[in-house]
Amino acid sequence: MKFELTEQSVQFTFGNKRYKNGLATKSYANVKKETPADKLKLVGQTIAGLQEDSLDDVILVQKQRVIDVAE
Repeated sequence: MKFELTEQSVQFTFGNKRYKNGLATKSYANVKKETPADKLKLVGQTIAGLQEDSLDDVILVQKQRVIDVAE
């Protein structure tokens, strides 16, 4: 058995006192498999800057299917 990547998304956590508890999260789907971590962080920092927020966290979310391997 092995894993097969089926879907990948990124979740950003933004900080600002205008949000309840000071934090807000936003997810974006369809992240390409080969996207490097530094590029995901740069996107989050850019969005945070446009919103006048801090970027508090970046989480890559992967969904993988368990498949049988042919022998």
